[in-house]
Amino acid sequence: MPESTPNLKSRSEAAISAYEDLGTRFEENDPREQYTYMYSKLRSDYTLMERVGMDGKSVLNVGCSFPIDEIYYARKIGHWTAIDLSPQSIEGAEQILRRELHPDLAAKFTFQVADACDLPFEDGTFDVAVSMSTIDHIPSPEGRQKAVDEMARTTKPGGHLVITVPNWWNPPYALGIWKMTREKTLHYGYAHLFSPIEIRKMAERNGLRPISFASSIAPLDDVWLPGYPAPIRWGAKLEFRVHRTLGYLGRRVGYAFEKPMR
Repeated sequence: MPESTPNLKSRSEAAISAYEDLGTRFEENDPREQYTYMYSKLRSDYTLMERVGMDGKSVLNVGCSFPIDEIYYARKIGHWTAIDLSPQSIEGAEQILRRELHPDLAAKFTFQVADACDLPFEDGTFDVAVSMSTIDHIPSPEGRQKAVDEMARTTKPGGHLVITVPNWWNPPYALGIWKMTREKTLHYGYAHLFSPIEIRKMAERNGLRPISFASSIAPLDDVWLPGYPAPIRWGAKLEFRVHRTLGYLGRRVGYAFEKPMR
């Protein structure tokens, strides 16, 4: 049954309030100290970003929160624009980044308060647009689609989008999120759980072409060495194929998309 507008509005207000409160406590909650979180990011977010290439690129990060991605990619990127709806999050993220990075690296970054559903940038501004566990906090389906539309609009033809989301095909994780939502104990207010099919279709509505899938439990590509005996190579290929299929059940899933040239 479709949710009523008042319910969506109350959810939106609750999510923003919870998220703004989180933005004032970055110093207390450094995600780099959570090794399971970092493992998930490496296997999903950063795997996709490496596959599209980040060296010297202009990057838009939709929903920056704690500047973990900014700090990680500071040496590689050309310029990085981080946006967030929460002024508290933007202020806290910029303070942490400028404290931890050398001024020459910190100069590569711009922090800006902005709405993912109405990005204040011209068409085709960025080489890469990324959104990592962000659009799932937008309460309405129309808003989530609009955020993807805006990322596509502001990406250059031939550029790439990287989008990762929480996965409702992972039953233990989905049940935990639904329980916390029902009990109003979810620390960031609201989360929509996607399927891999849903997020792919949202991007394809903009003519984007999926070029790579990644998951928090999927294996990397071709990690065995050349020269291994044929039975070992074949066995490894079969095992990796099975694990890639199981990757669709990962807690965090996402795609790298390419925007076609006009």
